[in-house]
Amino acid sequence: MADIGDSSMADTAHKHKVTSWVTVALIVLASVLLGFAMVFQSIPLAVVGVVLGVVGAGFGISGRILDDAH
Repeated sequence: MADIGDSSMADTAHKHKVTSWVTVALIVLASVLLGFAMVFQSIPLAVVGVVLGVVGAGFGISGRILDDAH
């Protein structure tokens, strides 16, 4: 049983990098836009969603977002 003062989660927390938050925000926004594009059957909105998703993925890859937890 862990103590209340146990800080084991502090070692695995992400590093709060701005690029990580921008990446997550872009991908979430892209997903929302793609959802609206499907509902309203809007090709331009879908294109914007895909572009934002690709930009977000690019930020994630170039910013090495998956290395934040280590």
